[in-house]
Amino acid sequence: MSLTPTEPILILSDLHLGHRASRIKHPDQLARILRGPGSVIFNGDTAEMRTPEDRQVGRKLAADLARVCHQAGRKAFFVNGNHDPTVSAINHLDLAEGAILVTHGDILFLGVAPWSRDAGRYLKKHRQILDGLGPDGYIDFEKRLLASKRTSIELQMLEEPLTRGRSRGFGLLIRNCWPPWRPLMIIKAWHEVPERGAYLARIFRPLAKFVIVGHTHCPGAWKVPPRVIINTGSFVPYFGARAAIIESGRIELRRIDFQQSHFVMGKLLRNFAVEPLSRQTATTPEKGG
Repeated sequence: MSLTPTEPILILSDLHLGHRASRIKHPDQLARILRGPGSVIFNGDTAEMRTPEDRQVGRKLAADLARVCHQAGRKAFFVNGNHDPTVSAINHLDLAEGAILVTHGDILFLGVAPWSRDAGRYLKKHRQILDGLGPDGYIDFEKRLLASKRTSIELQMLEEPLTRGRSRGFGLLIRNCWPPWRPLMIIKAWHEVPERGAYLARIFRPLAKFVIVGHTHCPGAWKVPPRVIINTGSFVPYFGARAAIIESGRIELRRIDFQQSHFVMGKLLRNFAVEPLSRQTATTPEKGG
């Protein structure tokens, strides 16, 4: 499969298909959003695939999603996340001639998911894997991405199956608030994403002006000059999902609404001009390191 998405490019993240808390009960509910030409990038955590029990459900739902995309006329690209670390061979995409970096976002944290109840073990395992990659393990972008995914694969059995039972609404809120330190770690991660995303680009993609992630489920767009960091949120309750649409030298960030059992494209929230690298007349090296 070609790794070159064609415009218009729709980017969604964190569908968590099969998760007991996902708002999507079947991929058909996304048909109205997906309808049209071009490509769609599912930027990680598209389906639950970490435990053997989850994978049976997640793989079927991912296949159903690919079918819905095909019927809607969209070419689907799946980026690996920490909940679906082997859904494809793609860990990131460079778009607009390198002006836009798209990756799930688990690479932003050495502990992969520092709000996890097993965050300490994730941090220890991630460091072991990075150390095993040799002296360039921390500075090679592809190796860093692979190390994040390997951490999730090797520790996948720490988490209980997420496709079993029900945990939505107030029950989900209670779960996320225990143990007591967990909400603080979640808020801390939300606060750190813009700077961490900007630092990631500065080190590994210094010419990129936009970084599009998911992972923390907190949607938004933040300017960290000279870059814009965009998080497209998630399809689990509370904070909502966003759609990033790349077309004709612009990125639109739109709210996703839920109407009559289907997800639909909602209000335009932000609009950014994108200048492909080939059109930039001059590049000023960044200061710092």
